[in-house]
Amino acid sequence: MSAVFGLLLAAASLSAVPDPTRPNYYTAASGVAEGPLVLDSTLRGGPVPLAILNGRLLRQGEKIGPYQLTVVGPGWVMLRNGAKTMRLVIGGSTPEGGAK
Repeated sequence: MSAVFGLLLAAASLSAVPDPTRPNYYTAASGVAEGPLVLDSTLRGGPVPLAILNGRLLRQGEKIGPYQLTVVGPGWVMLRNGAKTMRLVIGGSTPEGGAK
């Protein structure tokens, strides 16, 4: 009986240990972006354009933090937050208008 109790206690304590395989840049499924947005890749070969931002796969139209992914181009994306538009390129970002 005490062995079973010991196993239950050990299992309960393990549930509080963070996943060591989870990347440090992990973002919650709620869409809240942590830190600056980084464009990792764009995928345009399928029926729906996709982009990988901050390690998270997004379809065109989905949101990450306050931004909506509006356009996916070859190596770049356009994001919108209300009236504010941002162009993100692999390796950096530029505000709308092309100025860095």
